[in-house]
Amino acid sequence: MHIIENFNARVGRIYCYIAECIWDKEHKMYNKPRISIGHLRGNPPIFVPNGTFSEILLSDTKEQSAIGSREREMIDLVNEKYGNSIDLLASRPAPKPSKQGENEVQTARAVFLGPSIVFGGITSRYRIDTILKKSFGDNDSKEILSLAWFLACEGDALVNSDAWLSHYESPAGRVISSQDVTKLLDRMNQDGIMSFYKYWLKEFQGSDDKILYDLTSISWYGHGINMAAWGHNRDNENLPQVNFALICLRNTGMPIFAWPLKGSISDVRTLQNTLQLLDKLNYRPNCLMMDRGFASMDNISYMLKKKYTFLQALKVNSNWIRNVIDDGRQVRLRPDSMIKTEERTYYGSTTKCQWVMLKKSNKKGTYSEPEVFVYLCKESKGEKYTAIEGEEIIYQYSCNVHVLFCQELVGGQWDKFMESLNVEYEQLIADETAAPADDLKKFFIIEKQKWARRRSVDFNMEQINRHRNNYVGHICLITNDKTVISAEDALREYSTRDYIEKDFDDMKNDLDMRRIRVHTDERMKARLLIQFIAEVYLREIRIRVRESVACKKMTKKQISSHIKSIYKIKSAGTYNDVRPELSRSQREILDALKIRDSR
Repeated sequence: MHIIENFNARVGRIYCYIAECIWDKEHKMYNKPRISIGHLRGNPPIFVPNGTFSEILLSDTKEQSAIGSREREMIDLVNEKYGNSIDLLASRPAPKPSKQGENEVQTARAVFLGPSIVFGGITSRYRIDTILKKSFGDNDSKEILSLAWFLACEGDALVNSDAWLSHYESPAGRVISSQDVTKLLDRMNQDGIMSFYKYWLKEFQGSDDKILYDLTSISWYGHGINMAAWGHNRDNENLPQVNFALICLRNTGMPIFAWPLKGSISDVRTLQNTLQLLDKLNYRPNCLMMDRGFASMDNISYMLKKKYTFLQALKVNSNWIRNVIDDGRQVRLRPDSMIKTEERTYYGSTTKCQWVMLKKSNKKGTYSEPEVFVYLCKESKGEKYTAIEGEEIIYQYSCNVHVLFCQELVGGQWDKFMESLNVEYEQLIADETAAPADDLKKFFIIEKQKWARRRSVDFNMEQINRHRNNYVGHICLITNDKTVISAEDALREYSTRDYIEKDFDDMKNDLDMRRIRVHTDERMKARLLIQFIAEVYLREIRIRVRESVACKKMTKKQISSHIKSIYKIKSAGTYNDVRPELSRSQREILDALKIRDSR
């Protein structure tokens, strides 16, 4: 059974039919009967049922038991296709005139309340409405919630929310025009946004869950956004961008903080600024988990000095990291170092280290600038580093470096390494004044003869071969988390970072976040807050549905369709609203979300 839409050029109208293919055993052929159910009008199109189908819908609202299985299937099919755009105008004769002689025409329309039931339940569960009201006031908080519901449901630009709000129940209770959206974004100043995050983070303060931190980039066409700049575009688009930082809980992926950053800022430089911002909001993460894009000596020193707990992936490009890899090589060659996962086999080792900040004196008695030195402990329990003559220790902190080798990673890492060398080589050839990146300097031989016009650039094959034989295929993680004892623990903890990658992917693809559509920094920050709230709803739905045996086989599109098709018949005058019976799938989704529909 399916719906067919045919355009009648004579009357200029699109008519809708329900058709089904029935196998005729006697004649050995398919019969394809069609039933007219109504037409489409307006732009965007609204489905208007004809008289016959209106009676079926009204019978369904009055007495569900009177509806047969075939009629029920037809109703569900129409709700699924036109769930957000049905105008139920029953084609019935006008009633008798009243005593006053006036014609009282009863009209009825379908009002869809599925998102209100689901998102309203999640709103109450996390007190989102209360937090928004404290931050932005009563009226603006209702508009923000309504737009967040629209984003979570449709993932479309905010300027298109008016048609959706005209058919769905929302906190605002009215249509919000594109002009009203712009005015709302202007009223959502930075004080209100930061107040929201302060109250929201307070809800998760003291949680023992680990915290995931990452960045993504949002491309920008046009002008007016001062934060937009050229940088590393993660979508490989040749456009200016704004970086978007996201922090979420490890176990559930629930987003707890998001903030735009200048597009030219690299991952490494964002970490300390973000931690300082969180500190102003009175939030301290339990344990930060980050990929190797945030790894630097300065960042690790900062986190250790400020007593943050962290699990940080490392780039295999520094001498001290290679020393750690060399130190544990004999351990990783042992058969009992094998770590098997569902996807790959690893060989792990753990090296206890002291992260030492010291300064050295020269013969004149003056001290050099402080520098970091990573001391590899010789004892199994670890020992403090002892300063030698001419050294003064400023501080030192204990930490563990976990190294994992995987043969299956060798090919991919080697290809990326060789590609980076080729890119660097082309740059050095094209620009006579260019210098190789610090982490790639050892892999090039750059010479200029006394009378030569140009310098010569070649690969240092000895260093390249050494890198291939000794360091390709390794994953390195540094941590001061006392619960992460072995390399297997570190691998298990770090592998859970997939949540944040999926969050970014969903926010870009499902929540209209691939392009910036506003024209000032202030509006962009307000727009991203609404985006953040919408992601809270989607994350809660994904987590709850995944734990449900009845719902985990449903796709995101199917779940959204079932939610959106929950409706009621709203009649004019003094008639009571009528709620049809929920389908089995709708009841299972509400049960999975632990939302009780009391309306």
